[in-house]
Amino acid sequence: MISDPTLSQEVAALARQIVGADATPEMQEMARRIAEAQVDLRRVRILRHDLISRALSNADYDSRRNWNKQLNTALRIIRRCCRCEDIPEEEVKFLSSKLAEPDKFITIVTEIARRLPALDRYERQALSRRKLAIRAFDAGEAT
Repeated sequence: MISDPTLSQEVAALARQIVGADATPEMQEMARRIAEAQVDLRRVRILRHDLISRALSNADYDSRRNWNKQLNTALRIIRRCCRCEDIPEEEVKFLSSKLAEPDKFITIVTEIARRLPALDRYERQALSRRKLAIRAFDAGEAT
């Protein structure tokens, strides 16, 4: 059962559309299972779309690897400051550098591609649950 009240209402409304108003409690339960799987499926697809679109539209997007390099450079600069050493200008410039457009796109796609298998697994599970729920519903209607 979905604990989020908004999602619970969405599941209930979709289940009513599937089964109708005068269904038996057993058929209502089977319709609820279909609706839960469908809502989960929609949520994972929205999440995938949002993940990709947010990254692509973020003008300040930076790769995790580049961010780590900037952090290490900042730490190196701090150590040099503490020792009153000269700081190379290219290191200071690197701190505010951003990925150029072709590199940015490639980096976004590469980093998102690492996250997609988990979303794909969740989507496949929701599809499987929906398919099984629909089969059970169809079998229940036939009797």
